[in-house]
Amino acid sequence: MPDKKKTEAKTFIFPENVDSSYGVFLGLSLKEISLYVVPTVAVGLLFIFIPPHSFTFVVSKVILVIFILTIVLAVLSSKPVHYRSNVKLTDYIKMKSNYGKRQHLFFKEKRKRR
Repeated sequence: MPDKKKTEAKTFIFPENVDSSYGVFLGLSLKEISLYVVPTVAVGLLFIFIPPHSFTFVVSKVILVIFILTIVLAVLSSKPVHYRSNVKLTDYIKMKSNYGKRQHLFFKEKRKRR
């Protein structure tokens, strides 16, 4: 009978903060650009071309669209942990919320040393 360890495939475990994507623009991957930036730009352009078309309305619409696009890019490209450049703000928020949801261990009395 063959040994059980020899027949098992080796499993690799990567930490959750390792990013395998390439940063195309501002460190964003093509997936992030296509999911977040392109729809924001498309909706912004659609919003700009909706009437009224007076100068003040168009300028205010353009400023609003640029402001929203700046917020989206800032959230996607910011790095909250300065010494780890591979952790993005969205990953950091997910990690903190998962930590808050998991079960914690609390002691009622101080442990007695043996």
